[in-house]
Amino acid sequence: MKLVFFIKDDCTACQKAKDKVAFFLDRWGETGNVTTEFHNVSTAEGLVEAAMREVGEIPTVLLESDGAELQRWTKRPPTSAELKVSLGIESA
Repeated sequence: MKLVFFIKDDCTACQKAKDKVAFFLDRWGETGNVTTEFHNVSTAEGLVEAAMREVGEIPTVLLESDGAELQRWTKRPPTSAELKVSLGIESA
């Protein structure tokens, strides 16, 4: 599985989202099982990627598996409960 972040360098909420998810993955021992990818929408490349994935707000976090989007969190990171269920660590 892969978590894809759409962020801006000067966005405090974006940094908090990155830190929060990294904390959860580390705490649950999932860091090696879930890859992370970051797209800075302050760059042309980041804007193109955001447009291709229909991302209009930041922070946005996508959970993908085999190229398919499974979950999307817009303007906020996932809660620990949401992320656990989405990653299959815990059932709903």
